[in-house]
Amino acid sequence: MANSQPSIASIRFYEDHAQGLFVQYQSLNFERVHGEWLHQLPEQPGLALDVGAGSGRDAEALAKRGWQVMAVEPADKLRSLGQAHTSPHDVTWIDDALPALGRVRQLSQRFQLILVSAVWMHLPPIEQQRALRVLSSLLAPGGLLVITCREGPNEDEREFQSVKVAELDSWAQDLALVPVQASFNDDQLGRKAVAWHLRVFKLPDDGTGALPTLRHIIVNDSKASSYKLGLLRTLTRLADSAPGIVISRTEEWVTVPLAWISHSTSASTALRL
Repeated sequence: MANSQPSIASIRFYEDHAQGLFVQYQSLNFERVHGEWLHQLPEQPGLALDVGAGSGRDAEALAKRGWQVMAVEPADKLRSLGQAHTSPHDVTWIDDALPALGRVRQLSQRFQLILVSAVWMHLPPIEQQRALRVLSSLLAPGGLLVITCREGPNEDEREFQSVKVAELDSWAQDLALVPVQASFNDDQLGRKAVAWHLRVFKLPDDGTGALPTLRHIIVNDSKASSYKLGLLRTLTRLADSAPGIVISRTEEWVTVPLAWISHSTSASTALRL
């Protein structure tokens, strides 16, 4: 397992109750759980990452729709059950966990879809922003990030952390992720004290892949104190998330008005891609 991950107590719960949880997850079909955002999926399937894949229900459903799925699950017994269940399909399983997703990142893949279902509330608040940064770096241009998280008390040994969706939305904006859908829904298992938040974000695509590539380097660079890097981050986020402000574009340069980042209305600045 990755060194940085949800609490050991929560993972142990999924280990100790793997068979019962497998049956519970399989009792709800994919379309019932995720139906409200499925219209966001592109017509052409691609590479999908299912983080916290559990029983493999969602991974199997995506594979049946033509997606090549990488399923991430840190609980060994639950992962084994899911792997056996999805064996006839194009699903690859990996032992990894948020917030680091170290083994996934080592593969140097970019995903057209990342699904993080019923996982976010297991992350300590201090790790949630880091997790979103890691996930955004794994998105391909035009890729979708789908997050569902639980609100409400638990009646077992699992540790559910506080999730502030307003903070999640703000962090996503800082990473130049575009919100495309949000909702708050009742629990599919009928638990009256439990409800679910949905957030769907999209990584913009300028058509060439240059801006997302540059954005990946700049936004995730560790030199956060550099004012030059901060300026580059600002320019990249503007050009990436608001393509309408771009004055001109070549294969190497994109020019945006400096008025967007200063009080000068006549100047402009160019960013080399």
